[in-house]
Amino acid sequence: MTQSQTDQKILGIVSGLILITAWTILTLYLESTTISYHQNAFLNPLLAWINLGPVPVFIGSGFYYFERSSWSDAKKEQQFSALKGIIAGFFLWIVVILIQPSQINSSYNTYPTIGGYLLMLVLALAFQEKLRLNES
Repeated sequence: MTQSQTDQKILGIVSGLILITAWTILTLYLESTTISYHQNAFLNPLLAWINLGPVPVFIGSGFYYFERSSWSDAKKEQQFSALKGIIAGFFLWIVVILIQPSQINSSYNTYPTIGGYLLMLVLALAFQEKLRLNES
């Protein structure tokens, strides 16, 4: 791996982290103006997922944006299909949170967030496998 490729990877990850920071500041600011002073946004699973769910989306997007120039067309398609899986997992997990029973919402802990990340991983791998099957 050359120095410029390493620099591009680092730049992609750093840009993703900058987007995450901006997203978190924006959502926490908007929540502070719309949520009661005594509520904690991370106790609500939907708001927690809206804050924490985009982390892999932003890091993956930044990595893809800065690294794609050094990839072959096949690698670009494979990485883009993984990114589509991550994005689909983010939105699908919002639907899961919305339709789950409300008593689960009241006792929120980290398991729903971990479940969302696992769904993103499964969908990313499934989208990549679908692409491999279509190519062969």
